Amino acid sequence: VRFMGPMGYVVTFRQTDPLYVLDLADPERPRVRGELKIPGYSAYLHPVGEGLLLGVGQDATATGQVTGSQASLFDVSDPARPARLDTLDLGDWSEAEQDHHAFLWWGRAGLALVPAVADGEALMRGVRVGGRALRPAGAVRHPGGGVVRRSVVRGERVFTVSDGGVATSDLGTLRPVGWTPFTG
Repeated sequence: VRFMGPMGYVVTFRQTDPLYVLDLADPERPRVRGELKIPGYSAYLHPVGEGLLLGVGQDATATGQVTGSQASLFDVSDPARPARLDTLDLGDWSEAEQDHHAFLWWGRAGLALVPAVADGEALMRGVRVGGRALRPAGAVRHPGGGVVRRSVVRGERVFTVSDGGVATSDLGTLRPVGWTPFTG
C-alpha cells in the first residue's frame, strides 16, 4: 500500500497483480477509481515523478508461479486507467520486497538503488527512470559476496553497506571508488 495525498495505491496477489487506485479524498466514502491486472506483484511502491510509481516485486506466470524479481514502472496520472509502462529484471529476489529501508530513490539523478540477489550473487542494482522507461544503471558488488543491504548518497558518491563492510561508488556510473571492511 502507498498513500500519496488523497490517493492510495494497493497491490494484492493470487495469480495476477491487481494494482488498485483508491480515491481517499472523502474519508467516509473511499472508492476504487481504477484497476490494473498484470502477472506477478509489486511488494513495494515508490513515487518517482508526477503520476509515476516504481514497484519492486516478483514477475509471475499466468498461473501465479513467481519467476524472479522485477521493477515495474506504472503510470497512475489517470486514476481510472493505471498502466504499466515498463519492467526491468532484477534477478532472483530483492530485500526491498520485505523491507522498504533497503530501497533508495535519488530523484535528482532519476536513480533507484535496489538490493538484489541474481544467480547467487548479492549486489545493489541501479535502475534509471527516464521519461516513461526503465533502464539498467549498473550494479555495486562488495568483495567477499556480502549481502548489500542499504545505500545512501552523499555528494556524487553512493555508499553501500553489506554484512562485510562499506563500499563507495560513483553516483553516475556506480563504478567502485573505495572499500572498507568491517573487522572483528
